Amino acid sequence: MVDGIPCILDAPSDHVCAGCCMGKIGEDNFPRNSEKVVNSADLIHSDVLGPIQTKTPGSCAYAVTFIDDFSRHVTVYLMKKKAEVLEKFKMFKADMETITGRKLKPIRSDNGGEYTV
Repeated sequence: MVDGIPCILDAPSDHVCAGCCMGKIGEDNFPRNSEKVVNSADLIHSDVLGPIQTKTPGSCAYAVTFIDDFSRHVTVYLMKKKAEVLEKFKMFKADMETITGRKLKPIRSDNGGEYTV
């Protein structure tokens, strides 16, 4: 046994406390989508990181990521201010549509407020 933690001798061997049960429950973050992504630009995942304590040599304290679900290609833009997200998204959208020849479809984010006015 572990030093400093009392042993409970009278607990039945099949006893599982509520906390243990809750800790083992799995939860899906996003609903499972029955449709498979079949092309680049069909589904993009995005998130914003920051502010980062240690800034980059260019004084950037934020980053925004865009991940293509089909190819798993990752694009990262560094930013000095979080307000630059829309500008970086427009750059990513233009680049992605030029490269793939396809219009961007849904963007999935964590609803952290990156894309709200």
